[in-house]
Amino acid sequence: MDAQTKISRSVIQLVANHAFYGSSALKLNIRETTDFDTMCTDGSNILWNKDFVDKCTEGQTKGTIVHEVYHVILMHHLRMGNRTPKKWNIACDLAINPLIKAEGFELPEGALLDSEYEGMSAEEIYDIIDDDYYEEPQWGGVFPMTDENGKPLTGEAREAAIDEVKQMIASAAEEAKKAGQEINGTLKELVKNVRTPQVNWKSFLTTYLINRNPEDASWKRPNRKMLSDLDMYMPAMISENLGVISIILDTSASVSKKEREVFLSELQSINESLKPTNMHVICVDTNVATCFTFSPYEDITELELQGGGGTDMSPGFKYIEECLPETETILCFSDCEFWDWPTEPDKPVLWLSTGNNTENPYGTLVSVKF
Repeated sequence: MDAQTKISRSVIQLVANHAFYGSSALKLNIRETTDFDTMCTDGSNILWNKDFVDKCTEGQTKGTIVHEVYHVILMHHLRMGNRTPKKWNIACDLAINPLIKAEGFELPEGALLDSEYEGMSAEEIYDIIDDDYYEEPQWGGVFPMTDENGKPLTGEAREAAIDEVKQMIASAAEEAKKAGQEINGTLKELVKNVRTPQVNWKSFLTTYLINRNPEDASWKRPNRKMLSDLDMYMPAMISENLGVISIILDTSASVSKKEREVFLSELQSINESLKPTNMHVICVDTNVATCFTFSPYEDITELELQGGGGTDMSPGFKYIEECLPETETILCFSDCEFWDWPTEPDKPVLWLSTGNNTENPYGTLVSVKF
């Protein structure tokens, strides 16, 4: 089996049987390289060398892809700081390889495994291992994510990269749930930590919607080249604007006029920059008061909002199901102080919560602070 086929089959198997890792891998650019000898990641790409993959079994290839995904979801590409790259790689591998083996994945010969360091973070391991802990050439690698000048990310760029990884984790958890697959304790903790991200909500909202952009791997359309050359059904890359977004806007008395104005201002920016096909804004308190529809560039900020009663977003979700079936993504802006959460729809949901509720039964919840 040639290296490209081995990589493709490994990704397909992950998507089918380990949706969390498969979904995460599809968010990264998996491509061949001659610049590195084995397989590595910089947080945006998984780079693989043909000679290395040729030496791996299919199981080892799949395990190595999971290894690189682990580097990304644990943000090793953003945590290195001023540490020595080689020693940082060793510390990261000692931290994640036991987790990967525990899930039953196979790793290439020479994988770093040492029970002394199990359960420790890469930083903790880095501080206690010797500089010459492992002298032999090691497969795999994680490199710091850099800007266009080759310098490690800082400030807003770094925060945006962190938001993107958190969105990857939240999205992968949704895919695993849809597939009826359980995720392990370490991943559960990661998902729990991003369910209410302590991040700039505006940045997270934009990242979330960009990652919903169909300019991604689509399994609904086959990659014709892979289908004809290798007789393999692989996703095609398609490029369109954002699809239809429906926003359930809490107009009850518990969400202030000022909060709604700030939110609508952010929607205006999204409507102009990301250009969704349509943006439906549904005003809800305990009933649907009205629904506005906007095309790209139309002004959203001057809405004449209606409502003012109690809080129940269920009618908004029902309205989308019955009247707006073309909706691809649902945003719900509310204090999320519900007695009963709306029935889960068959579409991804992002809750933008102004309240203190941190437990949401489905979707991704972002704490909105003004």
